[in-house]
Amino acid sequence: MRLPPVFRLVALLALGAALFRYSLSAQLCLAAVLGILAASWESTSLAQAFRALRRIRWLLLSLAVIYLFVAPEPDPTARWGILPGWSDVELALRRAGVLVLLVCTVELIRQTTPAPELAAAVALCLSPLAWLGVDTERFSRRVALTLEAVPRTADAVAQAAGRAGIKGRDLSGWSVAAAELVREIETGATHTPPQADLPGLPRPKAAEWLALAVVLAGLFGLLWV
Repeated sequence: MRLPPVFRLVALLALGAALFRYSLSAQLCLAAVLGILAASWESTSLAQAFRALRRIRWLLLSLAVIYLFVAPEPDPTARWGILPGWSDVELALRRAGVLVLLVCTVELIRQTTPAPELAAAVALCLSPLAWLGVDTERFSRRVALTLEAVPRTADAVAQAAGRAGIKGRDLSGWSVAAAELVREIETGATHTPPQADLPGLPRPKAAEWLALAVVLAGLFGLLWV
């Protein structure tokens, strides 16, 4: 059973609150669960998750360098003072794992939830802020427009690069591709709708409430793994 969009956001917030305290074993367990879900939900979800991780590979490498060679305290018992100990390696893996798991979770939610429904769920989660005068519906409409525009823009960039004959890491044709993309935007080829309608979300069923309770129990139960 798939959780409703609102419950997916609630689970994401719970994960964000607990993930930083997870041990390395707990992160590995969660990674296995996410991998199974990605493989069972959509044929492209797992590939999209790896693609998202590839975009942050240099950030992950920076975290590894910082926690392995910059941040750790020197260990006087180590045989080689310049080499990190296992505690430093574990800490680096945990910090990188937080980012990896959050990116994968967000990517899976984005891939399996239509943009209008996700924006409507954001509006519902932010509804208490309306008491403070915050226009949550307007913010959620902007979220919907962004979620729809980003993949469309990425496809337009890829098509422009293909027409310019750019392959791999070749940067020689990017000026031509950029000019082509600007022309498409100006002529309306990559048109973004002026408004986004937020759909009404059905009331969660009893089984969905039970599924949410199980998910939250699992997320917070990993704190003791």
